[in-house]
Amino acid sequence: MAKTLMPTDGVSLAAEVNRTWDTVEVDPITLRVIGGALNSMAKEMAQVLYRMAYSSLIRESEDLGAGIFDVNGRELCESDSTPMHCGSIPAYIRGVNRRLAGTYKPGDVILHNHPYHGAAHSPDYGVIIPIFWEGEHIGFAGCTGHVSDIGGNFPGLCMDVVDVWAEGKLMDSMKIYDGGVRNDMLIQHILDNVRTPEQNRGDLEALIACSRIGEKRFIELLEKYGLDVVMSAADRWMDYSEEMLRSRIRAIPNGSYEAPIGYLDDDGKNRGVPLKVAVRVQVEDEDVLIDLTGSNDQVPTAFNVPFEGSVLPVAVSAIRTILLDEHLTEEFVPQNDGCFRPVRAYAPEGTIFNPDFPASCFARFSQVNRIFDSINLALAPVLPERAIAGSSAALCAIAYSGLAEDGESSGCTSRSTRVRTAHATERTAWMPSTP
Repeated sequence: MAKTLMPTDGVSLAAEVNRTWDTVEVDPITLRVIGGALNSMAKEMAQVLYRMAYSSLIRESEDLGAGIFDVNGRELCESDSTPMHCGSIPAYIRGVNRRLAGTYKPGDVILHNHPYHGAAHSPDYGVIIPIFWEGEHIGFAGCTGHVSDIGGNFPGLCMDVVDVWAEGKLMDSMKIYDGGVRNDMLIQHILDNVRTPEQNRGDLEALIACSRIGEKRFIELLEKYGLDVVMSAADRWMDYSEEMLRSRIRAIPNGSYEAPIGYLDDDGKNRGVPLKVAVRVQVEDEDVLIDLTGSNDQVPTAFNVPFEGSVLPVAVSAIRTILLDEHLTEEFVPQNDGCFRPVRAYAPEGTIFNPDFPASCFARFSQVNRIFDSINLALAPVLPERAIAGSSAALCAIAYSGLAEDGESSGCTSRSTRVRTAHATERTAWMPSTP
């Protein structure tokens, strides 16, 4: 698979904009109402997925994300769930667009989980629905959720695998509904290749329902206010979030801030061989670069990390959370594409944070938590009032599996303990001051 070298000044989650609407003035009241509506629909999407899902990781760990995105893939709103999921959906959309751009039809439903094309990692199924308004494609409703099993060489979770194909079934931009017509044979093929077909069927229907309620709610908003007003308001909110984050970055002295080299125990197979994690935070005026140069070379197990779907979201999440901690910030700042714009990340090719295809990158949990912890540590000298004490920066998971009494059907469930930092936020306010 051909790979373009990453620029050393990093890349951003933020999408380029190509406006297909006219920018209009939006009065302050309407602006707030539309902002509240966007925030509310993302919450509702997540609740649908959370309540319908079968996977214990979705139901108990809220290992999910949901949101609405414009036609460029810019995030307009996201759910109050796992930040890693929400920030990754724009990358899913980019991965899907590379194959399907220009072919979308009303009624399409796309399933995607390819970790080298935007997915956070392969068990995080993404379901994307293109949104149409007056015959034009104007956006996407999307969600992700961690399913119980994807049919790899180990049930539920894997580590000692040779490449990305051994992780399980990869779905790369697959239309499971094409123009409203359900592809039952394709769906059955997917379910026939996992150990938990009943659970995965339920999770897939939950993911579809989640994206459909987002599509429905966004169209209802367009019916009330029109495309120009809604998108002009969304632009204002994104610009507001961007400016709020940039204003906090400008308060940090320009400079390069490095965390002490961190280590992960090993790659899950070669015991006792620690892996380096090097994190440098470069602050220049109102922009931040997270530089992972010096981190360990990629490893021959699943202990690598998808760059676009996992490293970029955690870089944004760390900077946004530290600088705009909602318990320390009076103003409500919605999470959207504006929060992505000031932050870039870089990791050299062939390292654990930017592996070369087809290296496996299934088990990326602890590594991304270590990035977050190291960013916090690097900025502690200049942000002593916002930095927190170090957390364990880890996730512990156990997968249970086995055959049922009939000797044919299989079961698999995973239990995880996520260690959240003290910066974990509750985005409950929905009537912010006007940007």
